[in-house]
Amino acid sequence: MRYAAFYLVAMFLGFAAPAKAADEAPPPALAQPLPAAAVASPVEETPGFQAVRTMEAPPPVAAPVVISEPPPAPAVPVVAAPPPPPPPPPLAAPTPAMSMDAFSMPAGWLSALMLVLGAAIAGWTGTVVAKSLYQRDEDRRLAAVRSILGVELEARRQAFEAVPVPPNAEAGVSFVSAVAALADMDTGWRAAQASLHLLNDKQASHLSVHYSAVRYVANFVKGQSFAAALRMLQANRIGGNPCPDPAAMREAHVELAAAFRGVDKIIQGLKG
Repeated sequence: MRYAAFYLVAMFLGFAAPAKAADEAPPPALAQPLPAAAVASPVEETPGFQAVRTMEAPPPVAAPVVISEPPPAPAVPVVAAPPPPPPPPPLAAPTPAMSMDAFSMPAGWLSALMLVLGAAIAGWTGTVVAKSLYQRDEDRRLAAVRSILGVELEARRQAFEAVPVPPNAEAGVSFVSAVAALADMDTGWRAAQASLHLLNDKQASHLSVHYSAVRYVANFVKGQSFAAALRMLQANRIGGNPCPDPAAMREAHVELAAAFRGVDKIIQGLKG
């Protein structure tokens, strides 16, 4: 019985050992080289035996090429893309009833209206500019007329103060020459005739009356003096003073004073 048990244990170990060796053995290679002793030992020649060529060892397998991966790129901050713009509203398709003429007519009327409006504005601007230029020219002419007449009237007024009163024959001769010279001081008045309308009606009328009165008195005095000189020639009184009647000369002086009575107001009005 003891030998039977030992035999069973030995059989169990014998079966278990190859299984364990098979588990622990390395995986079988594709081609295992023959031992050197078997290659080196001569093969016994047997009649009709063909030697089996030994399997050459396979070439060494090259080591797999390891491709190194590129280093990872630095992380780029991701910027949120702006939201896409809203799609434009769909264009309304023109109705077949409306034609191109319906669109072109308002544009034509608008262009015509703009042209008319531009012409009106240009005309109004030109009129305003022309009026302003004309008014400026009229103001300059008026200022010149006022200045000329004011200076001339002031000179006539001072000359009238120097006119002698004719009490006798000598004074009468001086009075005649003074009145004739005073009447000839009207150069400014003749030059202002074309611009006399620039003055107001009252000033123009007063100036006309003054110059007319002085001219009338001067013509009367010169006529009286010519008559007196003619009488002297008829009486063979050559070399005397052709003085008219002193009474007529005093009357002429009164008329001349009346012509200069309101000249101060006229001068003040022209200067103001």
